Amino acid sequence: MSNPSQRTNGPGVMPRCEHCSTRGRCLFAVLPLPQHEPFRSLVRERTVAVGEMLEIQGTQGQMLGVVKVGLLKGLRSRPGDEGKPILLMGKGRLIGFTQPFGQAALLSLAAITPTRVCEIDVRAVRDLAMHHEPFQQAIYRTIAEFLGIMADWSRLLREDSYLTKVAAALQLIAAEAGSASFRIPSHTELANVLGARRETVARHIAILIDKGLFKKVDRWHGMLTTTDAAGPEARY
Repeated sequence: MSNPSQRTNGPGVMPRCEHCSTRGRCLFAVLPLPQHEPFRSLVRERTVAVGEMLEIQGTQGQMLGVVKVGLLKGLRSRPGDEGKPILLMGKGRLIGFTQPFGQAALLSLAAITPTRVCEIDVRAVRDLAMHHEPFQQAIYRTIAEFLGIMADWSRLLREDSYLTKVAAALQLIAAEAGSASFRIPSHTELANVLGARRETVARHIAILIDKGLFKKVDRWHGMLTTTDAAGPEARY
């Protein structure tokens, strides 16, 4: 996996915010007035390759980012290990949210699907945005929502049934995508975050499909037909 300080795809381009489907979730969209233009003009959108590291636990980075599209895995490590996946996160989530406060990253983040992010130098955040109350409130709210998604993944991992785990994981991924149809991560990535074998994940996705609770849209995308995480187990 590549280091976030060694990006190979350039500094990015100015985002077209008026056409962005993530605008309703985007931290950078909360300063819309003309006097905020110097801040918005510094935001850049770039493509992130699958496997690229966007943040490394314990380090202080240079950028604050918002996921525009795609899915990242968050890894938490202890001394002596490389880290284990503990959650998946997507659209509107922050990369480097500890940086404006001068704190080291809590997790390592890596792209597991084709991803695009909008980024700005953290010094510009401190100088041009943090003293605006709407931005302060938005970043606090976004951090609180991130803690909520961490709690959801933690609760999911305590389920006894792998059918319930897989169904709940797909629901969380759909919520991250903000769409009924969403890109499915590889069975290997799902297995890693669920603490299961790849074959276990594949088998339980097939069960969900067989029961009409999940359907494939195409090779890469799927759609849940229920919002009840307990439903698959009840029907099994």
